[in-house]
Amino acid sequence: MVRFGINLWNWTPVFSDEHMDLIDRAAKIGFGAVEIGMNQTGFNYKEVKSHIDANGLELTLCAALTKGRDISNFDEEIRKNAKRYMIDCFKAGGKMGAKLFVGPVFAGGGKAHDLSLDDSKREWHLAVLGIREMADEASNFGITIGLEPINRYRTSVVNTAEQALRMIYDIDKPNVGILFDTYQANIEESSISSALESVLKANKLVHFHACENHRGAPGTGHIPWKDLISILKKYKYQGHLTMETFAKGGLDAGWYPLAKTQDELARIGLENLQSFYKMTI
Repeated sequence: MVRFGINLWNWTPVFSDEHMDLIDRAAKIGFGAVEIGMNQTGFNYKEVKSHIDANGLELTLCAALTKGRDISNFDEEIRKNAKRYMIDCFKAGGKMGAKLFVGPVFAGGGKAHDLSLDDSKREWHLAVLGIREMADEASNFGITIGLEPINRYRTSVVNTAEQALRMIYDIDKPNVGILFDTYQANIEESSISSALESVLKANKLVHFHACENHRGAPGTGHIPWKDLISILKKYKYQGHLTMETFAKGGLDAGWYPLAKTQDELARIGLENLQSFYKMTI
């Protein structure tokens, strides 16, 4: 069954023990799933699971690959640090009941650079080997990794669905798929709809970020929601449609308000997504 979700970045740039009420808030608004951005680990996993279970929600974890967390870096210590971070996230996910760990796991720290052909191949190879290793670690906790192609301003490693599919095939692990983010695709793809269909046709879509072109509420910009949802239905996608919006100070937060409050932004987005879903075939 499809569930509409929201990343808790909508309310806070960094989730911690003081934000447990945000899980309840998301459920009260009407979401069936939440996503926690793993800027840090070590918060109260037992309490998170208690709030998740009490509200009948499902949980996804989103990677926060800040500086020093880069699995394809040429510096071995940085690669090791990225792996330690991911394993900590898998362990946390196991304790909280999360089944998905998603994000641009092939790189980190906003790495966008022009490399020689040999260095580019080396970087790709390191990403493939690292994620392959992490897939084995994730499987110990029943977790699937969702690899997210992101825009050129954030990385030079994987920007498009086509590149993501190529990396998925190189990794060749059953618990590694693709997170399709409409905000990222809006920047990089010639056709968002065709890119999404290519991932679905390959049976590699494990998660979907329903993001507007300006990071506001879905349905308030120019993303072709009806077309995208029709494609999701065509291929019988049964995962989450998760809003990824940002509170002030967050990663992609804008410089002007996109709604009167973050609660209103969440409500508008959910209502629009539900409406689009009902009216499409």
